[in-house]
Amino acid sequence: MFDYKRVALLLYKTLLNTLPLKNYIIFESFPDFSDNTKAVFDEMLKRKYNEKYKLIWITHKNIKINKKIKNVNSIYRWNHSLFYHLKRTYYLSRAGLVITCNMFLKKYSNKQTHFHLSHGAAIKNSSAYYRYPDTINKALCISDYLGETDSVSLNFPKERLVPLGYPRNDELFKNRDIQSLFNDNNFNKIVYWMPTFRQYKGFCDINIYSDISIPIIYKPEAAKIVNECAKANNVLIVVKPHFAQDISKITKLNLTNIIFINDEFFSKNKITNYQFLGNCDALLTDYSSVYYDYLLCDKPIGLCWEDYDIYNKNVGFVVDMDTVMAGGEKIYTTENLCNFISHVANGEDVLKEQRNKLCSLLHKYRDNQSSKRVVDYIEENYLK
Repeated sequence: MFDYKRVALLLYKTLLNTLPLKNYIIFESFPDFSDNTKAVFDEMLKRKYNEKYKLIWITHKNIKINKKIKNVNSIYRWNHSLFYHLKRTYYLSRAGLVITCNMFLKKYSNKQTHFHLSHGAAIKNSSAYYRYPDTINKALCISDYLGETDSVSLNFPKERLVPLGYPRNDELFKNRDIQSLFNDNNFNKIVYWMPTFRQYKGFCDINIYSDISIPIIYKPEAAKIVNECAKANNVLIVVKPHFAQDISKITKLNLTNIIFINDEFFSKNKITNYQFLGNCDALLTDYSSVYYDYLLCDKPIGLCWEDYDIYNKNVGFVVDMDTVMAGGEKIYTTENLCNFISHVANGEDVLKEQRNKLCSLLHKYRDNQSSKRVVDYIEENYLK
């Protein structure tokens, strides 16, 4: 049967591609209105871009933009009605500039510019299952040193990586009172735990290690010991699991000083993830790129490497782990984790010197001006 709808849509797209591009800028992030893209968007609003350009968010949830802001709109990505499909196609094909940091939106014309802001510098070797599409004109990195490994892990030419720093990292430098965000604030220090995924069923169906959800505390007895250690040291451990991670077994435990949050915590308290991170007293992570970002804070980092050998075997790493990760205390056991908690509680920063050397190597810039640099770069190269 002849598919009239498909032919009509094809003709519609062909017609749109013959028209000149308009002063539209497309934005995307996950979660919506977050991460590097949101920081660039805010900088553009500060410069009153919306007086000259129409700023359009492609959203993953059906969320509406504040209509009081002139020339700013949102389009729900997953509404498949004909009207929304035509509307999405219209804006995506007419926009001169597309700015993303998570999904790779389709590029309709070679005249368009696609600037990908990334959502983290490479540690894991994702080259076997992940690549930046060739339609991306430029992508961000945080230094020339890490640009080499980003290029390998992302299957993307190094000469198209721009070392301007991540705009979201500007948020690390903003002072906020975060103890008041918790009802029971009977603690002196906050350790923020951001583990990477272990089991992930998604677009690439990665199963790193099915027995571990979050290192060490996936075992109930170990979780209770760590909780008691944190309590004894007046430390609150705030865990934000990867969105694809199943932590149901841990959350069933009645833990007083280990709590779990998600993105709703930030929207509810009107604070960004990186504002919260920057105001914590220490970071716990593992093979996540948040390690690089937190080096800018010059505060203690603990690296939970209980499953290092298995992770290395199943995924592998694209950096020299002994060199690059020397700024974090290695944690393999419950005892190691309790020692780290004790160090934080007592103000013992045992790897401060190593972190500072690494920060100079891994970050081209160590300031809160990345949003400004990125928008300056966009102005100079794409919006003349």
